[in-house]
Amino acid sequence: MRSTGPPSPLTLSPRWVGALFLLALVPRLALALTFLDLPLGLDDMFQYDMLGRSLAAGDGYRWYGRSDVEQLRPYLDRYYGVDLPTDSVPEAGYLTTFRPPGYPFFLAAVYAVVGMTDRLAAVRLIQALLGALLAPGTAALAVALGLRLPPARIAGAVVALYPILWVYPIGLASENVYLPALLLGLLFLLFADRSRRWQSAALAGLALGFATLTRGALVLFLPLAAAWLAWPLSTRPGPSRARLCRSLVLAAAASLVLLPWMIRNSLLLGRPAFVDNSAGYNLYVGYYPQGDGGFNTTAAVQPLRFLDDGQRDRWATAQALGFVRDDPSRAIWLLASRMTHFWGLEDRELIYFYSNGFLGEIPQPWLGAAYLWLVLPWIGVSLAAPWGMAWAVEGRPRALALALVGTTLLAYIPILAEARFHLPLVPLLAAYAAGAWTSVHPVRRLVTDLRRRQTGTWLVLAATLILIVMLTWDVARDLPRLMTALAAGGSRQHFGY
Repeated sequence: MRSTGPPSPLTLSPRWVGALFLLALVPRLALALTFLDLPLGLDDMFQYDMLGRSLAAGDGYRWYGRSDVEQLRPYLDRYYGVDLPTDSVPEAGYLTTFRPPGYPFFLAAVYAVVGMTDRLAAVRLIQALLGALLAPGTAALAVALGLRLPPARIAGAVVALYPILWVYPIGLASENVYLPALLLGLLFLLFADRSRRWQSAALAGLALGFATLTRGALVLFLPLAAAWLAWPLSTRPGPSRARLCRSLVLAAAASLVLLPWMIRNSLLLGRPAFVDNSAGYNLYVGYYPQGDGGFNTTAAVQPLRFLDDGQRDRWATAQALGFVRDDPSRAIWLLASRMTHFWGLEDRELIYFYSNGFLGEIPQPWLGAAYLWLVLPWIGVSLAAPWGMAWAVEGRPRALALALVGTTLLAYIPILAEARFHLPLVPLLAAYAAGAWTSVHPVRRLVTDLRRRQTGTWLVLAATLILIVMLTWDVARDLPRLMTALAAGGSRQHFGY
């Protein structure tokens, strides 16, 4: 006989699902409509747009076609040091393996339907809808993790009103597809564990495979997800063969998504390759001597003068390894610095767009209030989530959550880290944070656990203090630039991204 367990995500009423969706949609749609005709403004956006247009036109996965090079020539000459005669550039552009294809596939599908003229407006509207789905999805995830309905609804509302997530639908950024795909994969994975159905495992593998095709760093999580699904349940043991079958179905479905592109890239590069070959580039930026382990604009443009993906990767990797050999102690310090970048405040987008005049001049105290409104949600979520994990009733979903957090850190901290890399964890952390906020007498519970010298509570307390140190470090590092941006005339400072 199957255990009833906690409520299913399906117990969320349609009224609450609709309310959370609308709560999330209104601000995202309002911003998307406000900036509907905003031109592209970052390297990443131009490159994603090139790839999407090339796929939609049937020219394959190519970028920097002849017309794009002509349009971007002043920029390429000034920042990249690239001097390309027009007749040397292929009309359709260069085949590339540099970026994972998941997000360009999404763009290509939109472009193929709406055409090129209104493509950016259509993408922004669709991305607003996808972003709004994160709110009810987070509520469903919270219930699937074993939380009660009240904290699940709070978690959904937190993601609905999470300010930085309102902004992403405006731009061409892979987060717009990666976050929903990852959330969907986690939901199907938890469904597969509870329902013991191989179909849910297959859907989880497809969703997580596509998420990995969009952001390759997730690949470290896939084997742990498969192992978690196969791990015996102490309270609801089932046939070990069935557990192993679901695990293999998950792995096969993810491989079905990933292997064709890996083979394609391997054939192009002439060596075994993954869904992208940006590792060398990221290593170069992450270990750049004048950098601090986070994104550095000066370092970021230097490897891009090599249009050949293989040559760029080899050069950037060799340079990065040289940086490490020249100063190994600094390489160790950079690991700590990257941790502060990863867990840091989500203010990079505001500083860049405001200092470059995109938002006009905003007087104080409104600008300061906007800044606090932007960064405080992450502080609240990140500091409460560890306690929610510690106090969660169900340990098995918590193990899966810790696996995702751990593999995400392992993917970024040794190479390159930014605050935006923690955004995919926000729905998961918001669920556990809501659990901590709604816990019965949390302060009394904390004091009692500390008096009883419970090891887990002391570990969580240590983790909380470390998070506070990292947040303080991040603020102190960026304080001069932040104060300049928030002062009078800050909208004309033209800070780099």
